[in-house]
Amino acid sequence: MKEINRILCCCMTGMGSSFLVAMNVKKVMESLGMEDVLVDHAGTYDAVPGAADLFVCSADIYEECSRAGDAIPLEHLTDYEEVETKIKAYLNS
Repeated sequence: MKEINRILCCCMTGMGSSFLVAMNVKKVMESLGMEDVLVDHAGTYDAVPGAADLFVCSADIYEECSRAGDAIPLEHLTDYEEVETKIKAYLNS
């Protein structure tokens, strides 16, 4: 399993949808026993190399976030199962 210390959930402004995604990401990390991983939310302006080990974002800003590092695009931001499936796949890749 990949080792990560920080996940940054991004949206355009860092206020609304990134906060909702971060809540689901935190739940996933807790369910995996990885409570020590810092999960935060921000705007795309914070998606820079070194800001996080993993970026989670909507599919429409994936290209921008992936320039900063490993990124997971989400089609449905509030779908817990999608977040869980994609994070588990990433960690096991």
